[in-house]
Amino acid sequence: AFSSKYAERDALFFWDLRKSKVVGRYQFPELVSILSPAWSPDGKSVVFSGLSVSGYSDLYRLWLADGEGRGGRGGRGGRLERLTSDRYEDLDPTISPDGATVVFSSDRTPFGSGGAHNLFALELATGAIRYLTYGNWRDETPRWGGNRIYFTSDRDGTFQVYSIDAGGTGRRETRSLNGAFDPDWVPGPQGGGDLLFGGFADLSFSIYVAPPLHDARSTFTLAAADSLPVPAWTWGELSHPQYARADGTPYERKFSLDFAAGDAAVAPGLGSAQGAVFVFSDLLSDHLVYVSLSSFQGAGFGTLLDNVSGTAFYLNQSRRINWGVGAFRQRGLFYEGDFNSLFEERSYGAFAQVRYPFNRFHRIVGEYRIERSDRLDLTTDDVDEPHRVGWLVSNYLTYVKDNTLWLPTGPIDGERYNLTGGLVNDLSHGRFASWLLSAAARKYARTSLPSAPALRVLGYTSGGERPRRVSIGGSWALRGYPQYGYVAGTRAWLVNVEYRFPILDFLTIGFPFGAARFPGVQGALFLDYGRAWSTTTADRGVLGASGLGLRMPVGPPLVLRLDVGYRLGTTDLDRYGLPANARHRRFVDFFFGFNY
Repeated sequence: AFSSKYAERDALFFWDLRKSKVVGRYQFPELVSILSPAWSPDGKSVVFSGLSVSGYSDLYRLWLADGEGRGGRGGRGGRLERLTSDRYEDLDPTISPDGATVVFSSDRTPFGSGGAHNLFALELATGAIRYLTYGNWRDETPRWGGNRIYFTSDRDGTFQVYSIDAGGTGRRETRSLNGAFDPDWVPGPQGGGDLLFGGFADLSFSIYVAPPLHDARSTFTLAAADSLPVPAWTWGELSHPQYARADGTPYERKFSLDFAAGDAAVAPGLGSAQGAVFVFSDLLSDHLVYVSLSSFQGAGFGTLLDNVSGTAFYLNQSRRINWGVGAFRQRGLFYEGDFNSLFEERSYGAFAQVRYPFNRFHRIVGEYRIERSDRLDLTTDDVDEPHRVGWLVSNYLTYVKDNTLWLPTGPIDGERYNLTGGLVNDLSHGRFASWLLSAAARKYARTSLPSAPALRVLGYTSGGERPRRVSIGGSWALRGYPQYGYVAGTRAWLVNVEYRFPILDFLTIGFPFGAARFPGVQGALFLDYGRAWSTTTADRGVLGASGLGLRMPVGPPLVLRLDVGYRLGTTDLDRYGLPANARHRRFVDFFFGFNY
């Protein structure tokens, strides 16, 4: 039996060792967390520590129906019994071999307000609780072994393994330099046995087996029951009028700033551009507000205000179906994918979005947009009417699966799929402005904790009067080629294969004023192939690159990237119109961003 996260709360799972699969799963509406499940000797029940929605940590007992849990199908019956109900933190329950007593760790001592935990015995027949250990220290993770109870304690400085009998007489069982944790008893011949416990050495945790010390010099005895104080301590906050209110208080939605960023760019002789992004949310993150502003300033100051673009978006995540609404204004000189699609546009409109999660990893997203567009295409090779003025309606539908696990540099395990279809209708002229279909799949197969091969496959196609172009160049896609403006088209495909592995966990350099510690470095051997084309550039061939990449996570969300390698398929460089610095066989690129 073990606990694990399942949906929005913990669940109690039962695993059949012979069948190697889950045979039972239990969740309880009143519990959000489940810890330290332990079997009863007869196999009919499991005790565990549960955290209720009210914030109390108590002991519970799950009675299993016949045939459930051990070898049965499980999850269809069972009865939950609450063993303790108070403000104290009750953890790590274990049942005695005769099934009559539960030993657990709790802060129900006079020292509990300072974080101390002692061991207690709960008599299941009567519900009576008594001390097994007493003192201003932490006694944790008790486990029965024969007629003794083994546990860890920091009463002598570092955590070591101790044992006591049912009466509270105990002794020290280990003397490990770096501490010992989570002990368990392994029975041996002739009533003997060894201790199995966790320990820390050489900057890592390991599992150790050692015989108990039976150190008579460390023997201790619990004081007489009538001399032990009642476990009485109170929460100081409960006496404060601000926190001691008995009546419920309605939740007040108050937004606070979560994230803000800005940038600026200057092009001598052309102008300057500025932009800023703000994200606001409430305390529960049920409501999000996203605001972005940008502007381009040309020859005169008046263009700064005239070319302001902005977006405001509100997202409601308080229910399973997430929904959002927003509005935007866009004005300036733009291009999509490559420099051959340069256009000037002034537009404004509104949009709505709906997200429905099927489960934790699968979701579907729909978006509807209506806008008024005044667009002038400066390159007219692909359009019949360069100047378009009218109302546009856009519809997009996306399916996403994502169960990836991440390191600071990016995904390392799992998979992600994204399928998107979109259609833009020109209502004013009664025709399709554009449509698109895209599919992307990513797969990661971890070979060790920090290493894995990674595969990405991407396909894209778009059509209509003004099809949308996509760029597949740059450090995030087809490495060794320009990120914008060249390796782009209305149709494209891309394949990335790389093997990610650690090079340095961290790097420390000593200076006269002290030591400076730098983040670790991840390496990646990569091979990329891709092609992007349009109707007028259908003769373009396949481009490729291979080499070595280095990644350093400076801090969220900044990851530094250095790629060194060779360009493949150099005979097709002329058809892509690449600049001179992108035509050499060897390349070195420095950029930033997470791994794909």
